[in-house]
Amino acid sequence: MNYFKIICRVMSTWIFLCMFGIAFATPPKVPLALLINIKGKVELSKNGQSFNDVLTKDRFILDGYHIQTGADGSGTIIFLQQDNMCKIEPNSHIEIINGYIKKVNGKFQDLSSSEKVLEDIDRQYLHAMKYTMSRKSSGKKKISVKLPRSLSVCKDFPLLVWKNCGKAYTYRLTVGTNTYDVPASEDKVVRFTLPELKPGKYKYAVEVLKGGEVAYKPKKAKKLIFLAEDELTVFQKQRKTIDSIAKGNLLLLGMRLEKLDINGGAYDAYERYFNVHSDDNEMRPFFIRACHSLKLNELKLEQINLFNPEGSGSRGLSR
Repeated sequence: MNYFKIICRVMSTWIFLCMFGIAFATPPKVPLALLINIKGKVELSKNGQSFNDVLTKDRFILDGYHIQTGADGSGTIIFLQQDNMCKIEPNSHIEIINGYIKKVNGKFQDLSSSEKVLEDIDRQYLHAMKYTMSRKSSGKKKISVKLPRSLSVCKDFPLLVWKNCGKAYTYRLTVGTNTYDVPASEDKVVRFTLPELKPGKYKYAVEVLKGGEVAYKPKKAKKLIFLAEDELTVFQKQRKTIDSIAKGNLLLLGMRLEKLDINGGAYDAYERYFNVHSDDNEMRPFFIRACHSLKLNELKLEQINLFNPEGSGSRGLSR
């Protein structure tokens, strides 16, 4: 993919975001590559001056990042906007500019195709950025559970997630004609693993109880879809390909789950990813988008503040 095509993709998403009343004060950096197969000493810098060890097994690379390997260090770069990969050899220093390698010193070698399974991440990232606008909490602690209008689950990813009203409250989940009692939780969210159901569409709702009495009952049920195995064929193929490239990358898994509206599974994948990659803050918009999709407004605000600790709104965005 050439430079002109990359710019066209960024600009097309910029126009889309502007339609929602969001404008970029400065063009945002987007993920251009994924660094995997990290061995030995590998360091990363956002400006080419201050380097830090890469302590995780993979790391997303943004425009302008520098990668430096030691005498025993190496790694593989997957270019997200192109169909190619390359290996960085020991004692090398490279910079990523506009989706291409600018060699500072050392050497690297081209590898086989990445099968284009990761090529839309830059657009996904810019879409997720529109959910990073900082908004103040309402301050009201009303006992209620907001649910998305529609969501999906499947046999492998049956997790449902909703806001926790407090450790004094339990919940009653209704899915179709099935009712499930959900115990109190001390976490910020309530998690429930839905037993396997016959594929199809269901109405679902969550009641809040305190001391066995109903404290909140929704006025209207929402829609839940239990996906059949044949509806997951493309997803399973992509999952297999991703595992062959960057096995166990939870951020990539979350993105694919979001495309199917399996937002409970996506939320869980993102949360586990950032528990390990807490310093990979540039990728946090994906987690923020998942919180938005699940109506987890307080948690969404918390993640926005982590993404933008200065508290002046989303990075590089103005309204």
